[in-house]
Amino acid sequence: MSWAIRKSAKIVTAIIFIVILAMPFVYIFYIVKVDRNFWDNAMGNMLATILALVAGIPVALWIDRRVKSGEEGRKYISDRKREINLLELIKEELQFSLNSLFLQGKKGNSTSMTIQPLKSDLLESLTASEEIKYIEDSNLLNRIASAYYVLKIVKRIEEQAYIALRTSAITVTLPDGTHKSGSQLLLEDARQFDGLFENSVNEALKVIDARITKLQEYAK
Repeated sequence: MSWAIRKSAKIVTAIIFIVILAMPFVYIFYIVKVDRNFWDNAMGNMLATILALVAGIPVALWIDRRVKSGEEGRKYISDRKREINLLELIKEELQFSLNSLFLQGKKGNSTSMTIQPLKSDLLESLTASEEIKYIEDSNLLNRIASAYYVLKIVKRIEEQAYIALRTSAITVTLPDGTHKSGSQLLLEDARQFDGLFENSVNEALKVIDARITKLQEYAK
């Protein structure tokens, strides 16, 4: 379609639109010939409508903002309560791994295998379900992630040590002439992370406790 045709089509459309708008006025003025009282009433009603809109729209907008603000406030409180619950669960998992497993048999032990692995299932589940988003404090998230990072390293090495213990009889001769199994070497590798693991978990627990204390006002 050429430019001239498009321009003509726009002009025709505009004329049709103007004619449609003008028809009611033509009908009222030249066909029906409404008297002055009608116009006085119509103008009065129109002015009243305009004034109602001018006064009503700001009020309606203010009410809408108040409602939305209230809803956002209630949602924020609900999210913080959910955050408290999640932090309590994460705290419980870290304390179990540290106190019941690591300190009660794993720490410094490179000669015997403890079968029960460190626990990290909860955080993995929260991450997969995206519930971890409720933890608002980015520094806290970083501390938690750091603790689990070391925990998972130790857990993976110990799992490999357990597999080697059950499936391999290979013995390695070290430069000093001592003989060690693959399982024992892996356990020694895991024990190199003992200090880092204990410190990172304790630091995460400390930050979690501080955050929970801060959020208690939302739990009321």
